[in-house]
Amino acid sequence: MKTRSLAVVPVLGLLLSLGLPALAIAHGDEPHGDHDAQHGGFVMMYENLHFEVTAAPAGIQLYFTDAQRSELPAATVSDVAVEIERKGMPIESVVMAISAGGDYWEGSSKPVTEADAIVRVGFFYASKPLLLDVPASSLMPAKTEEEGMHSGH
Repeated sequence: MKTRSLAVVPVLGLLLSLGLPALAIAHGDEPHGDHDAQHGGFVMMYENLHFEVTAAPAGIQLYFTDAQRSELPAATVSDVAVEIERKGMPIESVVMAISAGGDYWEGSSKPVTEADAIVRVGFFYASKPLLLDVPASSLMPAKTEEEGMHSGH
């Protein structure tokens, strides 16, 4: 049985111990904005909060918008914790902090280049915890046809 070392990120350990669902929930009948990624990442909705996870070469960013997709400050959520799980490697804990402008959370990490890696994101919103496993493949731009031809296949 594979065990995870969540001791390095107490928030993620707490979220997992609460047995929380790993999926963000739908939004019912309320009107809301699109789910298009505004920063090239992966967008989910939790209650009336949209959040976007991105994996840039230098690290992970989390952006937040309301139900109509108007930008929200990073402080809308708290206790953000991120881990990157790559097969055959130790779990990488990413120390997250609010950006200098206060508009998103960011943390330095090794580049996420493995399509089968998992970016595990946890935070508290309106005093409720959320934990989500995001497949790294959903954070990577799709290869163009030309890139695929030059990859040696």
